[in-house]
Amino acid sequence: MNSAACWRPVAFRRRLLLVFLVAAQTLGGLYLFAQTVPEQANGGTTATLLAVFGLLFAWIGVGFWTAVFGFVALRFGGDPWSLSRRVRRPNPEDATVAPTAVVMPVCNEPVQRTLGGLRAIIRDLERTGQQESVDFYVLSDSRDPEIWLEEQATCDRIRTELAPGQQLFYRRRNLYLNYKSGNIADFLRRWGRRYRYMVVLDADSLLSANCITRLIQLMEARPEAGIIQTTPRLARAETRFARLQQFANRCYGRLYGAGLAAIQLGEATYWGHNAIIRLAPFMAHCGLRKLRGPCLFRGPVLSHDFIEAALMGRAGYEVWLEPAIAGSFEESPPTLEDDLIRDRRWCRGNLQHLWLLATLGKIRLAHRMALLTGIFSYLASPLWLVFLGLSGYVALADSTPALPGVMATTDTGSGPGFLLVLVTSVLLFGPRLLAIADHALAKRTSRFGGLLRLSGNTLMETLAALALAPIRMLIHNFHVVGALSNLKVGWQGQNRSGGAKPGLSLRHFALLLASAVAALSLIQWHAPSLTPWALPVLVPVLLSPALAWWLSRKPGEGRWLAVPEDYRTTRVIDLAGPAPMGHRTPGGLDWFEQMVLSPVSARDHRRSASPVRGKKARALASLVDRCATEGKQGLTHRELSLICNHPEALAALHWRVWNASHESPWRETLTRMAQSVEGDSPIPVPLPRRQEQIAWVEVAS
Repeated sequence: MNSAACWRPVAFRRRLLLVFLVAAQTLGGLYLFAQTVPEQANGGTTATLLAVFGLLFAWIGVGFWTAVFGFVALRFGGDPWSLSRRVRRPNPEDATVAPTAVVMPVCNEPVQRTLGGLRAIIRDLERTGQQESVDFYVLSDSRDPEIWLEEQATCDRIRTELAPGQQLFYRRRNLYLNYKSGNIADFLRRWGRRYRYMVVLDADSLLSANCITRLIQLMEARPEAGIIQTTPRLARAETRFARLQQFANRCYGRLYGAGLAAIQLGEATYWGHNAIIRLAPFMAHCGLRKLRGPCLFRGPVLSHDFIEAALMGRAGYEVWLEPAIAGSFEESPPTLEDDLIRDRRWCRGNLQHLWLLATLGKIRLAHRMALLTGIFSYLASPLWLVFLGLSGYVALADSTPALPGVMATTDTGSGPGFLLVLVTSVLLFGPRLLAIADHALAKRTSRFGGLLRLSGNTLMETLAALALAPIRMLIHNFHVVGALSNLKVGWQGQNRSGGAKPGLSLRHFALLLASAVAALSLIQWHAPSLTPWALPVLVPVLLSPALAWWLSRKPGEGRWLAVPEDYRTTRVIDLAGPAPMGHRTPGGLDWFEQMVLSPVSARDHRRSASPVRGKKARALASLVDRCATEGKQGLTHRELSLICNHPEALAALHWRVWNASHESPWRETLTRMAQSVEGDSPIPVPLPRRQEQIAWVEVAS
């Protein structure tokens, strides 16, 4: 292995080349753009317009040149400085796995789909023979008792299927602090010292056994590495929107991942999941304090991953991005609405990094640039809006109004305007053409259904991206304004199965529609000559509810926007499967009703009950009384969880419910359950915290 002193000069030269290319392209673009601005335009307005254009032109240039770096690296068989190329795979008989924890933080997620994925990871790991060194943890922040009781029961069910030596633990926090980073921090305080490494998953993550063992091997071979991040591939897409995202990720993501890794080398970023972390330095150096600034910059850090990578680098450890490691998957949000809701949280978290950039010292330049990139990914939308507004204002100064830079000269077939449009098109669409060329040269087009089908799907995805771009831009403007106004956002589990209704899409985009109608009306009223230039931006916005609803549907039969996994799936995706691990209960009892009514559960809780006295006992007794007389709908999620967490209270409620009067809401539940049991055969049902099963026919007796 080469030391850090070897790769740093290489990284410096590559970054210097990137800066030179982006700067040269931006200066050239500014020169061409300046030629298209009418001479009658106000000097101050023109200067502002040129400054905004320069920032945006450099921004799209960074993406283009990153893809070029990736294309070059892949054409030479991969980056020779990556860890994957420098660390050879050990012989299977020589391979050892250090103590590793695989943790999955969850919060009100769809239980069966989420834990079905974790179950697939565990089963895939069985065949490697290394399962005894890897423990799995489900770290729940779920507050709805219907969800966390199902999480417990499902984990119990998975635990009964484990091979010898495998361990699966379930922990639910009663005190919710600092979101996902607080959940991970709580795990590390309790159990972090037991393990050398930690692999972090998202609720939609899938990691193959080969991926996990390869990550551990790289960590073992590189003691200087603090974090190794994989590049997750999108998988298991079902809706049209998710398949668009999945195709873009699988077709172009290969270039961007290789280019980003080549530029960053040992100073890469951490994306918060599908990565391995060396726990000793992470626990020592990457703790996150609450922000102490004004408004948005106060409270817990929302986007913690980039900051943790920067802190790891500040402590002298390396952070590597390794796109060559296969077997790392995640899922896309199934609808445009869900994607934009996630963006609202990310926008707020990324903007918080402005405060951290100003207050955190000794952060490496590469990590500062990564933080600035994350911030600008959302501030670019307001800049695009400013650019469009200023362009329209400047265009009115000319006798024949046309937006600067867009065929602004009277001779539309030539001139600086045409050349600028051509260069901009290359920067925007060049990575897509490079991706097709890369797949063709690597003889990978058959994995996408052939070259013709790959090219057609690329064109379809490009048109969809163009239609969605103005919608994203305007919505991101709302997100930025909301974040800077310190409006609160929810942090709940994501929808992962699609299925939006037309009415829901209309309500979600109501503000966007009103803004677009108002903007188009003002343009037509004050400057009708600019209406043709505004229509390509505003028409997709006006159609956004219908477009979002259509994209939320599942495509018909066939491989719509085919990706390699459609032709040859990996083992871990097959094991996850489309079917959830469902359960049946008599009378359709929900999880809280099962917990309360089950005689086995009540007997178990009475055995483990510890006496509660004083004010706490009186509060629990009051909750039990309210639940017995008003039903569970009379209590909040927090109050129901309190009852479930205290065996004595649960046992008392069990007795009260089975002796409920005819006026009690529980009487209808008991009747429904009894009628179901009388007509059905006994059904074994796993109960929370129980490994044995009970035949519910015993309840009827």
